[in-house]
Amino acid sequence: MGRIDRHVLPSLLVELIDAGRWRAPDDEDLLRAVFTDEPDGPRFYSLADMIRQNEFFHQMSPDDALNAAGIGIDPNHAVLIGHLGADMPIALDYRASATSPRVLYLAEPGWIEVAEDFETLVAKLKI
Repeated sequence: MGRIDRHVLPSLLVELIDAGRWRAPDDEDLLRAVFTDEPDGPRFYSLADMIRQNEFFHQMSPDDALNAAGIGIDPNHAVLIGHLGADMPIALDYRASATSPRVLYLAEPGWIEVAEDFETLVAKLKI
């Protein structure tokens, strides 16, 4: 079982990481369709990278986490799992469910939901 701080990662995410399959698709059209944005060096994080990326993120207050636009995000209830480019993070949002987090992305207008859960994201990305 994988964890980032107190958050249990979806088992499918851990399986994909362990199998070396949790990586950004090469198909930029697919990424554009899922995230509604232009990819610029997309990267999906390994478990070690998630730990590093979330150390700083979890120290931010919700007010400092670009929370003003879109549906917002609370760093205390989220885990960064990748990015579509610089300042374009992808996160699991645990506010509504500790066992089935939705997937958010920081787009130009603010945080948006790209999938109701991690399994849906994987299906959309055809991983």
